[in-house]
Amino acid sequence: MSKVLVIDDEQMIRWSIEQTVRAAGYEVATAETAAEGLALFRQLHPAVVFLDVRLPDASGLVVLKHINDERGPHTAVIVMTAFEEDCSVADAVRLGACGYLRKPFNFDELQAIVGRAVAANRR
Repeated sequence: MSKVLVIDDEQMIRWSIEQTVRAAGYEVATAETAAEGLALFRQLHPAVVFLDVRLPDASGLVVLKHINDERGPHTAVIVMTAFEEDCSVADAVRLGACGYLRKPFNFDELQAIVGRAVAANRR
């Protein structure tokens, strides 16, 4: 079973993604801080990481750089934000993200993007 990690400081966002992704058949872990998220990333080696750009203890883009340095080819990172000025799609992709979600997001879109990310990592 593919593992998904959600790193977001908003409890409702974590819960919503967790419920949606779990219902699609994935194992899910959540973290509300960059430090907690990086520790879980290192422990679980997830196939997909949903990463908020604004975290209380670090920028999500800094976390993305750490994940990029450590992940190898088997983790897809999907960056999320409600604030356009924080990050552009081009910035996220340049830093190694494979996808980008604007909050609030559509749950059908969420399921589709995680499915594509997991499928791409199996190649």
